[in-house]
Amino acid sequence: MVAFSSVGHMGFILLGLAADTPLSLTGATLQMVSHGLISALLFLLVGVIYQKSGTRDLDRLSGLFNPERGLPLIGSLSVLGAMASAGIPGMMGFVAEFLIFRGSYAVFPLQTILCMIGTGLTAVYFLILIDKAFFGRLCQDNIPAVTWFDRFPGIVISTIVVYFGLQPQSLLHWMEATTQSWGITYY
Repeated sequence: MVAFSSVGHMGFILLGLAADTPLSLTGATLQMVSHGLISALLFLLVGVIYQKSGTRDLDRLSGLFNPERGLPLIGSLSVLGAMASAGIPGMMGFVAEFLIFRGSYAVFPLQTILCMIGTGLTAVYFLILIDKAFFGRLCQDNIPAVTWFDRFPGIVISTIVVYFGLQPQSLLHWMEATTQSWGITYY
């Protein structure tokens, strides 16, 4: 599912590049950075879950939010990563997608609306993933504890994703001068 969301995010980038407006180009550039961080977080968490549980099969994973024997911090970071990938406000993914959609709507209204629907579908399949893997009864009794070595990279990447979601201007000012000179203005 993480790989499927990557394909969708690449589509958003292509939409922004094809629209070729300063705003859509800024959004596409930010989406590249955002996608890199969010995908790194999600693949890291999938790796930790696989390492601790020994499976990636959603039918065999369940109840990982269980604080006694599960992976509650990894589950919380997974929810945060899913929210960021789905473009929930306050996350880095939202800012990038909003800029792409706002900048490309005047040029490609139908394609932009279809991409917006795709963002909603991303939220749906990540909710299915979170529900199957983290809620319900714990399927496995002996999941090894997660060490700080496993937790620290996820916490760092999550902090960056939330920070740039709340303070996007701290990253956007680095790319705006270049992207503003690339795009063609459509009004």
